[in-house]
Amino acid sequence: MAHDIQEDSLGKLIFLGTGNPEGIPVAFCSCRICQENKIHRLRASVLIQYRKKNFLIDTGPDFRTQMLAAGVSELSGVFLTHFHYDHIGGIDDLRAWYIVTQRSLPIVLSANTYKLLEKTKDYLLTPHNTNSSLPAVLEFKILNEEYGEDEFEGIPYTYISYYQRSCHVTGFRFGNLVYLTDLHSYDPKIFSYLDNVDTLIVSAGPSEIPLAFQGYKTSHLTVEEVRDFADHAGVSNLIITHISHCLEAERHQHEQVTFAYDGMEVLWKI
Repeated sequence: MAHDIQEDSLGKLIFLGTGNPEGIPVAFCSCRICQENKIHRLRASVLIQYRKKNFLIDTGPDFRTQMLAAGVSELSGVFLTHFHYDHIGGIDDLRAWYIVTQRSLPIVLSANTYKLLEKTKDYLLTPHNTNSSLPAVLEFKILNEEYGEDEFEGIPYTYISYYQRSCHVTGFRFGNLVYLTDLHSYDPKIFSYLDNVDTLIVSAGPSEIPLAFQGYKTSHLTVEEVRDFADHAGVSNLIITHISHCLEAERHQHEQVTFAYDGMEVLWKI
């Protein structure tokens, strides 16, 4: 059932996608989860709603499908967590925003993510030029510090830095809710930015390393490690996202933990 937001201090988060880079079901996969085809997860992304404004976190490869499925016709801005394909693979589809509205779209991202965009998608960063093909007209708000608080198009937020292997990732806090996808290694300083958080949304990987990844370093915390992290932060409401078919297969082992699903809604408060 949809939540109605009636107070100015209330916001809502909607899970547009809760899957890992492959999503669920996985192409070419013959495992039980994928063959049963009962569970469907698009790549991880959420919609943040606050004071009748929509904000998107990440533009993964399922971006267009997610916008259409959620009926989103208006965006006030976008937050990007990091440069991995499953989180920015649909950024070119922001071109549709300009085609329809003829308005630029502001984006919050770290200096690290911006530098990677410069190297690989420089056409998104060049000024609008009528002599070139029609671009996605974007305005970038670059976060040059590792941690901080700010306001973006009317929504107050806190940003938090950590790493997935060598990749710099930015997490975002809105009031008493924090969204930390692709969390792997972090400075203990992170906990000072999680005081009074009620809801922690975080990614997790399976306890058993899939065959294709054996021999590689892990890139996600396990559910048990995430639970320890949440306990250390003093968070009462833990929600797992960025879920693979391997983690889905062992979900019955974690009945005490909430697993997000596509379309799930969570209220938060400033």
